[in-house]
Amino acid sequence: MSTFADICGDLLCFHIYLFLKQSIFYGGVEIHDRHRDMRLDIDNMSYEELLALEERIGNVSTGLTENDVMKLLKQRKFSSWRLSSMEYEPCCICQEEYVDGDDLGTLHCGHDFHASCIRQWLVVKNLCPICKSTALKT
Repeated sequence: MSTFADICGDLLCFHIYLFLKQSIFYGGVEIHDRHRDMRLDIDNMSYEELLALEERIGNVSTGLTENDVMKLLKQRKFSSWRLSSMEYEPCCICQEEYVDGDDLGTLHCGHDFHASCIRQWLVVKNLCPICKSTALKT
């Protein structure tokens, strides 16, 4: 014999099913987007249109100045004998293996890269290429 709670639970599940069936996930409900005219469809823009858009928007720099990078970047020399049996990953920016004596730059998150690679990266974007955390805190 079904209890009142079982019947209500089944009825509730049925109503949720009907709602989802007609929801936007199934193409049923059209939600009015008042900002639709302001959205850009960059996937279907020509190269010339993208260049014009770049000129209108301008360049937003999220990187650091070269001076800040030089002051804040911790540097050390790579040494394979410190690694013992641990396998070291190559520099994820240039994809080259580290060689004894290479200058490494260490970010606040602890990730290492060739110093020259990470300097160029940080001028463009102040994020770690691996974990996306703030690379150097100013």
